[in-house]
Amino acid sequence: MTDTKDGIGGAQLAIYEEEDKLAIITLNRPEKLNALSRDLWAAFDACLGRALGSAHIRAVVLLGRGRAFSVGADIAGNEDPTALAPWLDIYGKHHVRQCRIWDSDKLFIAGIHGHCLGRGLELALWCDIVVAARDAKIGQPEIREAFIVSSVAPWLMNPQAAKLFMLGGESIGAEEAATLGLAARVVDGDIREETLRIARRLAHVPARAAGTVKRMVNEVQESQGLRVQQAAGVALAAAASAMTPEEKGIAELLRIRRERGFKESIRFRDAPFA
Repeated sequence: MTDTKDGIGGAQLAIYEEEDKLAIITLNRPEKLNALSRDLWAAFDACLGRALGSAHIRAVVLLGRGRAFSVGADIAGNEDPTALAPWLDIYGKHHVRQCRIWDSDKLFIAGIHGHCLGRGLELALWCDIVVAARDAKIGQPEIREAFIVSSVAPWLMNPQAAKLFMLGGESIGAEEAATLGLAARVVDGDIREETLRIARRLAHVPARAAGTVKRMVNEVQESQGLRVQQAAGVALAAAASAMTPEEKGIAELLRIRRERGFKESIRFRDAPFA
């Protein structure tokens, strides 16, 4: 069964499919490399609700249509607020969404390819398993815009590697990501088919046993403070985002963005890291 009508006003920004015991959610904004706009998040949340509410679904697969899984938040869409309260709302919604995936007894498998960046990467990392195509480029470049994602990466990597990854903003390849603990498997071939192949096998694990194993592993990370820090991170990230451009140190970056366009501002932003 395929339903492409999820989202605000029936927009086809997220595609929902079911195959036997699987639900498949595909980010469907390929012309923008699946940049996560407010409308795309609304469409995704509608699909997520359907998957979580379907008793026969054992595993949920997340994919991105087109050349990338997701380039992250839609920073080119002029959707960012300027006050603290809206930022708290935005980060709060991210936290709730992540906890819905984390707390579900269903298994979540992300199949990533092309760019998988920023908030798009976080969406993948909150899944139980990340399957990466060999062409995947994984990173958190938002630090260069003075944005802070309360990332799950420190619970997947050693502390020094996590700091270098989160501070540098570079994109790393699939093999390095797997070595660091950000992906469970690197695959050749079509990422959709390879991810579905793994998901089909896992969907046959008895549901109670699968949910128990997921909870056991999650509790190891929670014992290391994951849930508490993620909740606290909502306020910390919102406060940082609500600072003025001068306080953030990005006034010149935003001036170039206004006067010379988004692409030129990205070149200016990334030049010192080359």
